[in-house]
Amino acid sequence: MLTIRRDDGHIDTHGPGIYFAPDPFAHEASLLQDVEGPVLDVGSGAGRTLLWLDRKGVEAVGVDLSPGAVNVAQDRGCRDVRLGDVMDPKGKILGDDMFQTVVVFGNNMGIGGTYEGAEALLHRLACAVMPSGQALVTGLDIAQTNQPHHLAYHRRNLDKGRPRGEIKMRFEYQGATGEWVRWFHPEPDELARLARSAGWTVERIGPAGGPFYAGVLRNAR
Repeated sequence: MLTIRRDDGHIDTHGPGIYFAPDPFAHEASLLQDVEGPVLDVGSGAGRTLLWLDRKGVEAVGVDLSPGAVNVAQDRGCRDVRLGDVMDPKGKILGDDMFQTVVVFGNNMGIGGTYEGAEALLHRLACAVMPSGQALVTGLDIAQTNQPHHLAYHRRNLDKGRPRGEIKMRFEYQGATGEWVRWFHPEPDELARLARSAGWTVERIGPAGGPFYAGVLRNAR
């Protein structure tokens, strides 16, 4: 099992098979009904969404910071998956490519690490999306809990003047332990504010089953 350990000791575990699912998760599927290519998949991982798009005949490019993930995606048949940081302000990984849709699934809005990092990510993506292009986003609404240890973690963040959803975590699998990384789970209203400040209009953000939400943003530039 894969373990995701938060810095307060809380752990989530799940099998790695979810990263190889052949079909979108339920809270992603409705968004993908409106997908338009070319597509940029941010944090494409093992190619789960890229391969589904390819089967639908939709042109797509994946970007991931993990060499292992990129290698696995390529081995699985992903046609265009690139190793690099989508937040690179020089835009080296994307070059002059422009996209009609950017997909940010798997809580990957969190890769900025902080509220400010999420805003920088949305600014960067707006520059890579065609005018009136769209961002399809899913996230975890971390405020939807009554668990005392989660609420205590949120309170510590708020007492420091930081958002509830900023965390530090690491991955552990079969004896291997990753580095601690910062991650940010924006709440739906935070995502809306971030999007507007980064040049997007919010078409919709709403519940998507369980603790998840889904949203469609439109490039206003």
